[in-house]
Amino acid sequence: MTLLLTLLLTCLPIVTLCYIAWCAANPWGTCLRCAPGGHNRTCRACNGTGMRPRIGWQLWTYLSRSHRDGTR
Repeated sequence: MTLLLTLLLTCLPIVTLCYIAWCAANPWGTCLRCAPGGHNRTCRACNGTGMRPRIGWQLWTYLSRSHRDGTR
């Protein structure tokens, strides 16, 4: 049990930092609601572009905007 907890505590920050780096380098991902490999003009999630921002990028944008608006 101790080994599992230690492994989790060391791997979780590494995975988190890798995801943050991935979102900073490539903030746009493919839309999961559109048909794979195509663009759907009527898709409301991506407005027909086939690309939408990743969850981590949306969270970063929300937090940075709320910080900026709160410190003005």
